[in-house]
Amino acid sequence: MKIQIYGAGMAGSYLYMLLSPEYEVGIKDVRSKPDCRCAWGIAYRQAKELYRAIGVNLDEYFLIKPRYAVANGIEFKNRNIVIFDRKRLLEDLWGQIEFREIQADLKVDATGHSRALLPKIDGGLYPTIQMIEKHDAEENIYAYARRTGYAWAFPLGEGLWHIGAGDLTEGRAKEMIEKLRQKYGFEKRDAVCTCRAKVRMLPPSKCRPFISGDVVGVGEAIGCVSGFGEGNAPALQCAKLLHQCLVEDSLHEYEERVLREFRWVEREHAFVENLQKGKILSAFLRIPWVILTERKRGAELSLGSIISVLRSLGS
Repeated sequence: MKIQIYGAGMAGSYLYMLLSPEYEVGIKDVRSKPDCRCAWGIAYRQAKELYRAIGVNLDEYFLIKPRYAVANGIEFKNRNIVIFDRKRLLEDLWGQIEFREIQADLKVDATGHSRALLPKIDGGLYPTIQMIEKHDAEENIYAYARRTGYAWAFPLGEGLWHIGAGDLTEGRAKEMIEKLRQKYGFEKRDAVCTCRAKVRMLPPSKCRPFISGDVVGVGEAIGCVSGFGEGNAPALQCAKLLHQCLVEDSLHEYEERVLREFRWVEREHAFVENLQKGKILSAFLRIPWVILTERKRGAELSLGSIISVLRSLGS
């Protein structure tokens, strides 16, 4: 089988490295080099194991493990989220990749929210504004949220911070950044770089079809992003599932496997969706699932701390 991957981000580059020893694989990306947009955080234990499968030591790209995540002023102990140099990791992988387009039996859509090859889907797209600035602040993860979106500040080491926000509109995203600055004292500074992007916040069940004709999707293109916006480790895990299905000649099982593997994503998105719609009781009933999932993946959550954050959310 000959396979052509479109998109060399987290999912596409990882899938290429998994497939290339066994198949003839082409890969193509519209960018000339990886960018520094959001997604500096990753679930460490899972990602380290996944990258080990392609001979990459995630520790070589480690920047910081913040002690706390702080949401709307409420502290959560960070258990497993590390900040890593995503841009440099992708640059190193791209250095091992032969970029080309081949006549393929199967095409892989790893183009993220744009779904460049799969049938288009409606909804769930949030504009984001992002920048890197210099600040002198305690190196925690900071967030300021309301029902429709949130702003963040991630420490990158040596005084650099990735600051940004995503919301229903770009104007609302700008408002969120200002609220974050006021809450945590990140005064506006000259940015090292700035960019705008989009993220699709829909779970896999709402991003079907995963397969259309000779095209199969992977990663963000089919909704493998947590309800709280972390898509790096899910993208890698989704690529691993696709690789397994191809090796086992069981592509017909891919959709079922993805939906089963990412049930936790469905639950987190249901929690967030109920918050956005003001269905507080329905959101409250899903809190135990959120606590269980995030204790495994990242933060030491408790019922009391989540309720405190929910009470602080505006519309």
